[in-house]
Amino acid sequence: MAKLRILLPSRSRVPVWQIMILCLASILGTVIFACAQEGKSSAPNDAGSRPVFSEGDAVRVMDNVRQGLESDNPRRFLKLFDAKKMPGFAAFRDQISVFFEKFGPMRMTYRVTQVGTEGEFGAAIAEITLDAAAKQATTPNLRRIVPVRVILGWDGKAWKIVDWSPRELFQ
Repeated sequence: MAKLRILLPSRSRVPVWQIMILCLASILGTVIFACAQEGKSSAPNDAGSRPVFSEGDAVRVMDNVRQGLESDNPRRFLKLFDAKKMPGFAAFRDQISVFFEKFGPMRMTYRVTQVGTEGEFGAAIAEITLDAAAKQATTPNLRRIVPVRVILGWDGKAWKIVDWSPRELFQ
């Protein structure tokens, strides 16, 4: 078998190891560029696309729900909901206003037990424990442990709640 040799002019002889390093660097650069392009294509890149709903998204939304309830501010809580997409939002808003009038300092804990997608919507099931002190002496304090189902839609910026059941949690 004949050996393959790379012949270079005598003045510019380059050691073989330097040529190999240049080839490897070129290949590595191509691979890195291809991976970067692949990563860009999976992320939302225009206003019409939405990210894939994940457990992290569910936890963030539920943590915002917890903060909204514990803030004793019904407007902050209701900002987490998509009023245009949620069926019966006006009645739900009224129910939340009454709930915040009846109960004072609240404490909510949750555990997300299931996450999935339903078409363009994200879905989560969480077990919620809600403790709330009554604002009036005639109303008993509240303690509820309820599994809830939350349906979420992407509004272009964040996941918003488009349905919540059971809504009786807030009675």
